[in-house]
Amino acid sequence: MDDMLREIDQMMEGQEKYEKIAFYDEEQDGFAEFFVLERTKLNGVEYLLATQDLNQDADGYVFRVTAEHVEEDSEVSMELELVEDETELEAVGKIFAELLSDDLNIEV
Repeated sequence: MDDMLREIDQMMEGQEKYEKIAFYDEEQDGFAEFFVLERTKLNGVEYLLATQDLNQDADGYVFRVTAEHVEEDSEVSMELELVEDETELEAVGKIFAELLSDDLNIEV
């Protein structure tokens, strides 16, 4: 286990681990699983910072929540879009970098 995973385990000790989400990838025609590292809102829109791997060199992805549905069993499902617009990505990336500056090294 690398240093970052140890740090994450220590930070999360006694707390629930990162939430996992599944995102449908049209190009791969299947689902990809992600760990949600942080959530934030900007101008009333919710964004998720997620990664597929919890290691130091993992890539992060910013998703925009376009819709949220509560099922009968109280399970919440979300419709997500990958943020690709450079201006939007930079603005949201700066917020995530500030929120996680003590925990992770985020490059926008």
